[in-house]
Amino acid sequence: MSFSALSHRRSGMSVLRTVFVGALIVLTINGCLSYEVAQNGFVREIAPGVIEIRPQGVKVAEYRYDTELPKPYLCPVLAPDGRAVTEDSPSGHKHHHGVWIGYEQVNGHDFWTEQEPETRLRHDRFVHIFDQPQYPGFIAHTRWESGGTTIVYDERMFRFRLLDNGDYAIDVTVTLGTNSDTVTIEGAYGGLPAVRVAGELRVTAGGRITNSEGGVNEEGTMQKRARWLDYCGKRDDGTWVGIAYLVHPANRDFPPYWFVRDGGWFAPSHTRWGEPIVLKPDRPFTVRCRLIAHRGNTKEARIKERFNECAAEVAD
Repeated sequence: MSFSALSHRRSGMSVLRTVFVGALIVLTINGCLSYEVAQNGFVREIAPGVIEIRPQGVKVAEYRYDTELPKPYLCPVLAPDGRAVTEDSPSGHKHHHGVWIGYEQVNGHDFWTEQEPETRLRHDRFVHIFDQPQYPGFIAHTRWESGGTTIVYDERMFRFRLLDNGDYAIDVTVTLGTNSDTVTIEGAYGGLPAVRVAGELRVTAGGRITNSEGGVNEEGTMQKRARWLDYCGKRDDGTWVGIAYLVHPANRDFPPYWFVRDGGWFAPSHTRWGEPIVLKPDRPFTVRCRLIAHRGNTKEARIKERFNECAAEVAD
């Protein structure tokens, strides 16, 4: 499976072209394709506004996209032990949702804290459903609305694959676009995507954060550049599980600075310690990553080697 992707313009339309498993998939960010989700298969509807993803018949995650939600998100994401490695709306951080997308300052609009009822990310449609056993997933079109006006839209692709040791990978591509003259995205808080780990995995509960440069926990990883970051902790039976975030080497600010909390959430920071994201109708912005839901600690899960595999795919 290739980890490579690129953006380009064609015939006046923004396009995200992503290469996976030798196949060319074209995502039209202004397109109008729409797919219905079946009630059986490897991507299937299990309730109104909820689908589950099942590579090789193994349930690994649910995607929640009901239009009444403040934003669509992926939760739970399951570890290989079948239990959640993410958390939804923990106390004190109700706007944190497993694996989610949002940003604090988008032309002055807050698409992060959910404190403004009229400001939300609204699922529009599924552009494509990959209902296949080895690499299932979906592409969803989402509108970033404030007062009923779309400020930004995104196409988000999530693809899932079981790995040889029973862990699994989630390949994520997010492309932001706009029909406005200019949209500036900045601020301290944002995620494309961000991750909130299950409560028992937090550093404050005995877990551990490690990054590619040897940094440990919030003190050693916050506002530090890194190629990857792993957040893991112990279950009540003493076993370790975690979720690693591997950054695509072609991203604009690679290796990025990170926003990391011992209290349970993390994401690469694309703007806090760098340039804002500036969108124009002919200038989309794309970021890619791979998440690894794994057994064991960082070393046992071979996260360094997993990143090297990703980098080799890009080099190919």
